[in-house]
Parts: sequence; structure tokens; C-alpha cells
Amino acid sequence: MSLRMLRITVIITIFLFSICVFSPVLSRGSIQDEDAKGYKLAYNLILGEKWEEASKAMTQFIQKYSRSAWVDDARFWQCYSKEKLDHPLEEVFDCYQDFIKSYAESKWVDDVKSNLIRIGHRLAKNGKLEYEAILESMLEMEVAVEVELMEEMEDMEIKLSALYALEDMGDEKALSAIIRLYDKVKDRRFRSRIIDILEDFEAHEALAKLSEISSEDSDSDLRRRALHAMGDFGGQEALEALKKIALTDSDPKLRKDAIYELGDRDDPSLIPALVEIAIKEKDVNLAKAAVYAIEDIGGKEALQAMKKIMKEAKIFEVRKAALFGMEDEDVPEAILILKEVALKDPSRNIRKNAIYSLGDIESTEALAALKEIMKSTQDIELLKAIVYSVEDYGGLEAAKILHEIAINASNEDLAKSAVYGLEDVLEEDDPGMLLDIYKKSKFHSARKMALYAIEDMAEAAPVNILGQILDLEKDPEMRRLIVRTLGETDSDEAVPFLLKVGLEDKDKKVRMEVISALEEIGTSKAREALMKIIEK
Repeated sequence: MSLRMLRITVIITIFLFSICVFSPVLSRGSIQDEDAKGYKLAYNLILGEKWEEASKAMTQFIQKYSRSAWVDDARFWQCYSKEKLDHPLEEVFDCYQDFIKSYAESKWVDDVKSNLIRIGHRLAKNGKLEYEAILESMLEMEVAVEVELMEEMEDMEIKLSALYALEDMGDEKALSAIIRLYDKVKDRRFRSRIIDILEDFEAHEALAKLSEISSEDSDSDLRRRALHAMGDFGGQEALEALKKIALTDSDPKLRKDAIYELGDRDDPSLIPALVEIAIKEKDVNLAKAAVYAIEDIGGKEALQAMKKIMKEAKIFEVRKAALFGMEDEDVPEAILILKEVALKDPSRNIRKNAIYSLGDIESTEALAALKEIMKSTQDIELLKAIVYSVEDYGGLEAAKILHEIAINASNEDLAKSAVYGLEDVLEEDDPGMLLDIYKKSKFHSARKMALYAIEDMAEAAPVNILGQILDLEKDPEMRRLIVRTLGETDSDEAVPFLLKVGLEDKDKKVRMEVISALEEIGTSKAREALMKIIEK
């Protein structure tokens, strides 16, 4: 192998090692943008390996959206499709070369160079030696770039070593030198390390520099890094710097970070500033961040702040966040505020969420508040929210609330929801409330659900009451259900009721259910009843 070909092989190896995966990252702007949608449609053809259609689609995209941020992506796949469609290798090579000239800063440059080397190598092997010279030129350029990068790395390593030494010295001269160094160097990584070192000094000058960086630096990432470094400083000076950013900075992300830093301080004196943001801020994410920061601070001051935000904030999502923030305060004051909101707030949605928050507290005081709200409203949606909240409590008091709603409900869905909840709350050996619902509910579906629930606890059901109900019930479907429940009691006390129905009922399906029920009981008394039915 000639030296020239050996060098080409080395180039190929280096670039093939660095090939990136061919998958564009749709991160430039919203996917809702028209050009992004157009590019995505064309790229789907690439994924489907429909190369002819993809090539045409990418060409049309470039023509229609010549100023789009996706043009370099489309141009890359245009060249790639040419190769897949077996266009002449010279044409594909020229396409990739034009790409390098037009889009030198594109994320596809490394992929394009790799493809150029691969295709150029094939052309050279086929006797077209002019491509060998092109590849040699590319190698020389890449080597020069690598050498420059290595020199930069060595210089950076020396600077970092000196920086660590200055940090270890820890005196005022070292701090002054580090601050001057930040202004002098432009390397982002180096500046980032200086910010970390400034955090360790705990001196006024260090804090002042961090405050300056967080307010004025043109690099948003460095600003945020400096802000978080300030968050580790104690004292009023750091506090005021963070408050200033939280209240006035033009960068929403930086403001949000500053708000959370304030919340981490656990300082009630910060709550008024956070309340101001929550109430007056038009950016919903910033306003909600202020609510979360208040919640992190906690305490009675935070609770009163949430109440104020609930009353005065204009953005619904902010009021809702304040509402949910109160449920974490398992104290009587929080329950009283949530009850007041559930009873009086003009927004039904807020009132409903206040009920859910009371349900999440799970205390006897909260349950009592839910009961009071139940007696004060006829709103179906609010009563349903009470049902869902109460059924998580369990116990007799919760069962009483659900029982009352199931009987008195003026809405069928509400009555059914209450029966569902009651079934979950009741002990398996206590069907009394369900029987009461069956007797008193005005809704057939709710009465039917109550019977199904009783059937699930049939062994505890009082047979004589079921028998009385069976005598009074006229609906055949309900009668079948009661018969089945009597059979599942496995009690001889049920046999006389079943025999009577088996001999007298006019509905064939009900009589057939009696046969199954007697078979289920299976005692000698049940067998005698079956014989009487046969002999009739």
C-alpha cells in the first residue's frame, strides 16, 4: 500500500470513529412552527427509507423555507438521499462539499466529513486519483485544527492549576486576582470554575462579584451558576441581591431560580416579597414559583400568605397552587381557611379543589369540615367531590356522610357515587346502611347498587329483613337479586321466603333463581323446599 493510500485510510478510520447517529433533534423552536412541521413530514420519509419521495420533499422544503433553521438538516438529507438512490458518487461528493462550504457551523459537519472521506476513498480506489488529493488537503486541515485544540487544552490545564493554587492561598490578594482573572478570560469553562471558587471565599468582594455576574453577564448559564453560588451565602447582602433578581430581572428563568433560592432560606421575612410576585406577576410560572417558595418556608406566616393569594391573585392557576399549598399544613388554621374557601369562593373549581385538599389532610377536623360543607350546599359537583374525599377516610363518621348523601341526593349519579363510596368504607359485616339506602333512595339504580353491595356481604345480611324486602319488592330484576342474596346467606332462615317465591312468583326467571338459591344453601330443609316446588 502506498504512503498516500495509508494516510487516506488513517483519515477514514479517524472520521468513521466519530460518526454521529443520523437523527435530528427537534429542539429549535416549537414543533408547532410551520417550517418545523414541514421538516418533520419530510424527515418521516427518511425514517421510512422512501428515498425518492424524501429527496423531493427535502428539495421542496428548502425552496419554501429557505431561511428556516432546518435548512441545513434538509440539505444534509438531500445529499444522503442521492447516495441511497445510487446517483453518481462524484455528484454525491460534490453535494457534500457544497454543504461544508454553505453550512460550516452545522451540527452535521462531522457526518458530512465522514461521508466525504468514505466516498472519496471509493472514488480513489476506482482510479480517480484527484479525489486522493482532496482527501489529503482535508487531512492537513484537520490535523492543524487538532494541534490548535491540543495547545488550547494544555494552556487551559496550566491556568486551572494556577487557579487551584490561588484558591488554596485563600487570602485577599488571591481573591482579588481571581476576580480580575474572571474579567480577563473569555473561556466559558474557565469562568464557570472561577464562579465555583468565588463561592468558597465567603467574603463581601466574592459576593459582590457573584451578584455582578448574575445581573450583568451576557452568558445566561453563567448568570444562573453565579446566582446559585450566591444562594449559599448567608447574610442580608446576599438576600437583597437574590430579592432584586427575583423581583426585577428580565430573564424569567433566572428570576424563577432566584425565587426558589429565596424559598430555600426558610426565612418568614421573605414572604411579603414572594406574595407580591404571586399576586402581581403576569407570568404564571413565576407566580406559581413564588407560591411554591412560600410553601417551602412554611409556618403560620405562609398560611396567611396563601389565604391572601387565594383572595387577591388574578390568575386561576396561581390561586389553585396556593390552595394545594395549604393542604400540606395539617393545622386547624389551614382547615378553617380551606373550609371557608369551599363555602364562599366565587369559583366552583376552586371550591371543589378546596374540598379535595380537605380530603387529603385526613384528620377528624377536616372530616367535620367536609360534613359542614355537605350540609351547606346543593351543588352536585361539590357534593361529588365530598363523596370522593370522604371515602378515603374510612370509619363510621365517613360512612354516615356517604349514607346521608345517598339517601337525600336529588341527582342519580351523585346517589350512585355515594353508594360506591359507602361500600368501600363499610366493614364487610355491616350492611345496615345499605339496606336503609335500598328502602329510602328515590333512584332505582342506587337501590340496585345497594343490593349488589349487600350481596357481597350476604353472610352478614339479616335474613328476616331481606325476606321482608322480597315480599314488598315488585321489580322482577330486583327480586332476582334479593333471591340470589338470600341464597348466599347459606341460612335455613331464608328457605321459607324462597319457597314462597318459588311457588307463587309469576316471573319465570325469579322462580329459576329460587332453584339456584336453594341449591346454594344445600341443607336438608332446602332440599325439602325443592321437592315441594317439584310436587306443585
